[in-house]
Amino acid sequence: MKIFKQIAIIIGFSLLGEILSWSLSKLIPNFFFPGSLIGMMILFLFLNFNIIKIDAIASVGSFFVDNMGFFFIPAAVSIMSYFDIIAPNIWKMLLLCMISFLTTFCAISLSVHFTLLIQEKIQKDRANSHE
Repeated sequence: MKIFKQIAIIIGFSLLGEILSWSLSKLIPNFFFPGSLIGMMILFLFLNFNIIKIDAIASVGSFFVDNMGFFFIPAAVSIMSYFDIIAPNIWKMLLLCMISFLTTFCAISLSVHFTLLIQEKIQKDRANSHE
């Protein structure tokens, strides 16, 4: 019964996100924001502010994270069924993927680098203040 409750909570937030996405698209023409992302953000906020305890979704959430690759397979297979449409632009798409990968990689490496520098500075300041 605990598993069903956890699934219901996750599906409830996903449904809430879909409803909000649909409502926003009606209020703002040509606006689209995925309902699943809205639902995830709302769930994150509820977890972050302890409105919902992590134990309320821990088992099912762990299952979803552990099997995440399995959930992306249908999307990848459905893309391949439209290969004839994608084929003329495949090089543009590959270039876009490579550029976005490199941009993300550089942004993450720079943010980690600067975070480490800030942490080292804080540690040195603490060490100097204790002397």
